[in-house]
Amino acid sequence: MWQDLLVAVVVALAAAWTVWRVILPAGLRARLLGRAAPKGSGCGGGCKGCGPAGGGSSCH
Repeated sequence: MWQDLLVAVVVALAAAWTVWRVILPAGLRARLLGRAAPKGSGCGGGCKGCGPAGGGSSCH
C-alpha cells in the first residue's frame, strides 16, 4: 500500500514540474511568484540594427 502512495507522490511531483517548467510561459511563472518577467533577447527589445551596419548579425 505504501508503494502505491509513493508512486502517486512521485507521479504528481513529475506532473507538477512538467506543468511548471514546460507548459507555463516564463512570464506567467514570474507573475505567480511575484517577480518581474524576464526580458526576451529577440529583435523587439535590444537589436541595434540588422545587417552589416549593425555589426553583421541578423536579428531575424
